Amino acid sequence: MPGTAISTAFIPVRNPESAAGWYSRTLGLTIAEANTFSAVLNGEGKASVTLMGPDSGIKAEPGLAWATCNFLVDDLEGTRARLAEDGVPVGPVGGSPDVCRFFTAEDPDGNTLLLTDR
Repeated sequence: MPGTAISTAFIPVRNPESAAGWYSRTLGLTIAEANTFSAVLNGEGKASVTLMGPDSGIKAEPGLAWATCNFLVDDLEGTRARLAEDGVPVGPVGGSPDVCRFFTAEDPDGNTLLLTDR
């Protein structure tokens, strides 16, 4: 069986270009491309996140109450504190230091994001 790689996760947004700027500023992701249909952002790994706008034809509405993917950060507490200081709604740090620690945050479109330490 050939190997399988995860290439992208999708998040519905109202305006991909504007949302891409927020994700870039807030999470340090690199904007690979952005237009009225979608925006592709890259982090340090091979996977990417695609912000899908209404022009793309997707049927998903922004404001997901669950995270479609997680964002691995180097400093979980520091990232949470910085986001909270910037006015981003964040949840408490949960999980186990032996397994995975995490918190949720909300993007400007109301999508729940999951930030993890591994």
